[in-house]
Amino acid sequence: MQKKTGLLIVAVGVLLLIITMNPIKIFSGINFGFSLDTQEISEGQTFDANDYRHLNLHTGSSDIHFVQGNTDQIKVSLDGKVSPKWADQVKLKAEPNGDTLELGIDVPQGIDVGVRIMHLDLTVELPEKQWSSAEIDSSSGDIEIARLQGDSVTIKASSGDVDVQQVKGGEWVIHTGSGDIKAEEIAADSILLESSSGDISAERYEASELSFQSGSGKVVLKGGESAIQGKTGSGSILLEADGIMHETDLRSGSGRVTIDLAKEPSSLEVDFEGSSGNWDLKWDGIRYEGNDQDENRLKGTFGNGGVILKVRTGSGNFTLK
Repeated sequence: MQKKTGLLIVAVGVLLLIITMNPIKIFSGINFGFSLDTQEISEGQTFDANDYRHLNLHTGSSDIHFVQGNTDQIKVSLDGKVSPKWADQVKLKAEPNGDTLELGIDVPQGIDVGVRIMHLDLTVELPEKQWSSAEIDSSSGDIEIARLQGDSVTIKASSGDVDVQQVKGGEWVIHTGSGDIKAEEIAADSILLESSSGDISAERYEASELSFQSGSGKVVLKGGESAIQGKTGSGSILLEADGIMHETDLRSGSGRVTIDLAKEPSSLEVDFEGSSGNWDLKWDGIRYEGNDQDENRLKGTFGNGGVILKVRTGSGNFTLK
């Protein structure tokens, strides 16, 4: 038994040596090595913004930054650190396609056994302009966008966070897998925020309708004005506002729903129903409808009930204060 164990250890050691050194590329297409060294890379290109109406950007694991510039040019830059053996192969990809500018990063293809280090930042500097459309997609990198304007803007991040600030447009769609979504000062005709397990927050928003959907992440909406329709699985919902001026429909499975208003509603119809969730009302001016109110059901109006607030929960509680 000891002899067999010894032979096994020797065989594993020889295999690891071959994999590490791979002196004659025995394993074609497979790159071996365990170096933690990095090499800086930096590359940029410039384009005339008047030649384009659409932006498409797709990357893997790099972080993406959209910023506003002070010229009529589109400036795209790729900066970062990579393993030395990849430095000459990682390239900025910028391809005009009619009135569309397609952006991305070319990275080496193949299989890595070992460590491949790659920390990349892709920065796009744009002039102040209303784009017809923009599609921005990253697999695992974070996305930060400031002062972007577009008729139709779609942002997707599989596992990275998305942060947008001071943006405007027609239709804004932001989707993440496990990453968080943070939106500040966003004004659009419609806003859709979706995350599988990340948190969602929006502050100082303005839209005809804001919709959201979250699996296990919490949702926080503050200081905005919009009709709201949204639901969560196990995540909580917090809505803070001066008042509810537009129809609001909130649904949660096991998460609690809290609406925190600056003052008592003057014209609001409240319709709550929970499977096992309870309600808590901090205002006294409501006029209850019917005699069937219980801890899982609330229906009543403030004033003439001109705006409808509808809340549905499973086991989550509902608070209006």
